[in-house]
Parts: sequence; structure tokens; C-alpha cells
Amino acid sequence: MPIEIPQPDHAIHAVFCVCATPDVATAATEACTELPNVEFVGEFHEYFSPERRPQLSPALKAASVCIAVVDCDRDPEMALSTMERLRTMALKNLSVIAYSTHTEASYLLRAMRAGCNEFLNKPADAKTLQEALLRFQNVHLMGTSAAKGNTGRILSFYGAKGGVGTTTIAVHLANNLVRRHRKRTLLIDHQHQLGHVALYFGMKDSQYHFDELVRNADRLDSDLLNGFIVRHASGLEILTSPDSCAPDHASNPEELDLVLSFLRLQYDYIIIDTSLEYRDIVGPMLRGSDEICLVTTPDVAALRDLARHIEHFTLTEETSRKLRIIVNRSHSNDPVTAPQIEAVVHHPVWIALPQCVCRTDERD
Repeated sequence: MPIEIPQPDHAIHAVFCVCATPDVATAATEACTELPNVEFVGEFHEYFSPERRPQLSPALKAASVCIAVVDCDRDPEMALSTMERLRTMALKNLSVIAYSTHTEASYLLRAMRAGCNEFLNKPADAKTLQEALLRFQNVHLMGTSAAKGNTGRILSFYGAKGGVGTTTIAVHLANNLVRRHRKRTLLIDHQHQLGHVALYFGMKDSQYHFDELVRNADRLDSDLLNGFIVRHASGLEILTSPDSCAPDHASNPEELDLVLSFLRLQYDYIIIDTSLEYRDIVGPMLRGSDEICLVTTPDVAALRDLARHIEHFTLTEETSRKLRIIVNRSHSNDPVTAPQIEAVVHHPVWIALPQCVCRTDERD
């Protein structure tokens, strides 16, 4: 367990040590005190392994940048394993600094491959470490925009009402991203019970679901995620919904933010088939999505509900900018056309789709 130190809200960098000798721990604390917006948040006294998942402190979860200082001397092999596991954890903008008494070229190469950003010699001193922290800080400040371009995109799908084909569209999109564009894609069936995604793919539902993943956000890493997902033959990875009646889940918005940030680092695209009924997390889900796809059909009931939702969505400029209206089961003979829909809801129709049948075989 890390030793937690209270953090001011403005802290940008959170620095922590793993298995540090006294000189490394002292250098870390002294280096942080001399830098603005950098906080030393404590120590982990054991290396990380599949059997030993560390508990992340609130300070680490809240930090916009995390820097791990790993001492390799106690167990060089476990130190390498720790660096690898750090890269799978839900830590934002992580950098790794390694310390060692011995710096053989072969070990340095293995450390870099394991995710080490900088290797420093012992004995540790605050000035050298401070210079490394400054380099990371400058890189982050200059490269924030570029870094965002390397993360996965989140598309959340909502139905203006039930039965408009939201799941079908989400399934087709995810399937084609994998088959035709070779993108690593995660499809999340975010229904608290009896979702249809696994049914469409002819797959068995997993015993683990998205809301359970959110509840385990504090220990989320690649190993845990792999235990939750099921894989289709196409390569598409899926988080299924319970195949039984179940009570509605209450997700924590902060935990949802953490999970979405982690998933962005694992996939090119995250497609979420969700619902506006989950009022406690609709706001965080909308904020965390790059595109918000609101599906309707060209009938009176769906269009009435669409108009009401648009009134709500456009309360913020950011949400309005992300919003994509999809008219499903569109036909040239529809009594209400796309331009008429746009005139009523005061938002452009992104795409109109004809009636389609969900298929997931090789001909898709």
C-alpha cells in the first residue's frame, strides 16, 4: 500500500517510488519539493506481479501525469516485470525512471523494452532526478495535443427510443472496423440485463460485464480486462451484457472516467451500445465519448423523442459538437425526410441508413 500524502487540486505530476532504497526515496522527495505542480505521493514497498496488484491511491487516480521511480537493485527481474505491469495500469501519461547500481548494456536494453523512459545510476541525487522530472514535464506540456491523437476513439450509441436498431448499427460498425479496417476494437454491450450483442454474434455471454469492470477500476490492468472480454473469430473483442434479468447497476462516475481512459490506451476504437436510462453516468459517458450517436427512425414517436433528447443534448456546446444523428430504416418514400428532421431538431442528420439485417459472417 502506498503512503498517501494529501494532494492540492492543481497538482499535475504525481511521483511515486517502487522498492526504493533510502537514497532514492530521499532524492525523489527533495526533487519534487523544488518543482511547481509536482507532488511526491508515496512509496510501494513491493514489486508488482500478476499475484500482487497494487492499490492505487486517490492522488494517483486524479493525477494528469504519473512518474514511477523504480529501484532495480533488490530484484532486477521483478523490477522489469514491474515496469511492464505499470504500462498496463490505469495511470495517465505514465513515465518510468529506473535506478540501479549496475548498468550493463543488456539490462538497459531490456529495461527500455519493458517501458523504462530513463535509467539513472546510483547513488541517487535530487538534482539529477529533478532534471529528469523537468524533461518529462516539458514533454508533457508541449505534447499534450499530439498525445491525444494516439489514443483510441470512443463512440457511444443511444436510441431515441427502444426498437430503433441501435444495437444492430453498433454491431455492424464494430464488425467492419475489425474486418475491413483491421482496427483493434472493443464492443461494449452496456445494458444492465438481456443485451443482444452476444446473441447477434452467436456467442455465449461472459460471466463478467461492464459494470463489474467499472467497480474494479482501482485494480484495472490488461490481465483483469482479458478476464472480462470474449473474443469473436473475427478478432473483435466484446464486453457482454448479463444473459438474465438483473437489477439496474449504479456506476461511479469517477470510476467510469478511469475505465474509459484505460480502454483508450488498449484499443483503436471503443464502441458502446448504451442507454439514456442510466442517468447517474449519462453525463460522464457523454463527456468521455468522442462521438455521441443518437439513433432514430423516421416515425412520429421516435422523432418526438429525438427532438426532446436534442433539446437536452445541446445544453452544452461540447455535447452538441460531438452529436451525430443517425436515421435508421430510411426510405425514399418516408413521409418525413432528413431535411425536415433537421429543421425540427435544429441539428444536422449525420447519415440515413436503409433497412438492414444484422449479419456477422465473412460477407459483412
